[in-house]
Amino acid sequence: MKKAIISVSVILILAFSLIGTIDRTPLKSTEEYKKTFLNVAETIKELEQQVSTDDTLQIGWAKECIIPKGVPLPVAGYGFRTQYRAVRDSLYARAFAFDDGIRQTYVLSLDLMIFPTEVRKRLGEKLLNIGITEEDVLFSATHTHNGMGGFDPSLLGNIAMGIFSEEGTSKIVASAYQAILNAKASKQKGSVGFLKTQSPEWVTNRIVYNGRKENSIRGIKINRVDGKNAAIVTYNAHPTHINMNYWILSRDYPGEWINHLEASKTIDFAAFCAGMVASHGPGDPKHIEDSFERIKDMGSVLSDSILHIWDKTQTNAVVNVDIHKIPIDFRPSQIRIESNLKVRDWVFKSASDGGLQGDITLMRIGNIDWFACPSDFSGEIALDYQFDRVAHQQNKEFMVTSFNGNYAGYITCDAYYDSLNSYEIREMNWVGPEYGAYFGEIIKELLEN
Repeated sequence: MKKAIISVSVILILAFSLIGTIDRTPLKSTEEYKKTFLNVAETIKELEQQVSTDDTLQIGWAKECIIPKGVPLPVAGYGFRTQYRAVRDSLYARAFAFDDGIRQTYVLSLDLMIFPTEVRKRLGEKLLNIGITEEDVLFSATHTHNGMGGFDPSLLGNIAMGIFSEEGTSKIVASAYQAILNAKASKQKGSVGFLKTQSPEWVTNRIVYNGRKENSIRGIKINRVDGKNAAIVTYNAHPTHINMNYWILSRDYPGEWINHLEASKTIDFAAFCAGMVASHGPGDPKHIEDSFERIKDMGSVLSDSILHIWDKTQTNAVVNVDIHKIPIDFRPSQIRIESNLKVRDWVFKSASDGGLQGDITLMRIGNIDWFACPSDFSGEIALDYQFDRVAHQQNKEFMVTSFNGNYAGYITCDAYYDSLNSYEIREMNWVGPEYGAYFGEIIKELLEN
């Protein structure tokens, strides 16, 4: 009897130390919320004090392969997978340098599932050698589910992204650094414009049957005086066309899209940044059975959509370009076991790279407000907060991308938190209720100012 009591006591102590209850305190009443909006207010002050340029913008770009030769790396995507068996198409770091005569800023996108925190940290240290900090760079990723993994040394990273590889991680950092260096060196005078069109047939709501979806293709058009043109494009469909049984490296549909753009007579260089992909999957309007034929078709259609509006899109040569990173205060993590029970925050911190952290990045290019989130961000939030309407009231355009160098899970509509049992809402919401509104209000506040 005594042994049974001791056993039960040990189990209860363990359960209490590992498991807690979901915190449903209204987020607006928390210190975390108040601190974050103080950060937002401080950023708005900085924006108001920004000195305007009167110089022609200079723009450069470059890419570098990130796959190390002869290193057995895992495939990241669809859960734990081990070594890739073939390379269908190469993976790259693609960089853009912008110089408005006062400030130098950069965009860096990786052909990976996320932009790894470990890569961001190491790259930030290297960039100091050339007078750049990570505060000067907007980070993103294509979110391919057939990129290489092994880039996260934490326990959670080893489980989700494959066994950590020092060689693989070092190669990504070195290639990203070289791409930025080459982009910086290749700057020429140029101009920028905002690209926007729709492609509703190639995106679906993957958590609600026939649910709402944000259909837009958005991007940045770049013309240079040397006759070279480039584009940065974004779309909201997950790159998950390639069947999970193919253990290969591939950029999925974003790679085909970029290939088509660069093969055209119009665009010399292009990059893709994953958009508002949470809750959004890729469409299949032609019901093509073969994964690879499907991504080729999707890439071709999306490319044609951009090329169709290219000549109609005006560009400006004298614009301000700047980056601001607004730190987000997170409540303790809330990874759910069931509706009202969660794993305690100390467990998540121990398994991850220190727990929830990150910022919302705002890159302002003339009248374009580009927001980059530390998460999968849902296009449904953009619909709820009517970001297009808010932006147009301020004579602005907007775009939102995901995976900005930190990762806090999925940010989706709060209405789903207690009503849906999907993977995105249950397992991948690490932050708890009301964070869709939290992120939505941050972006809306910045758009309005």
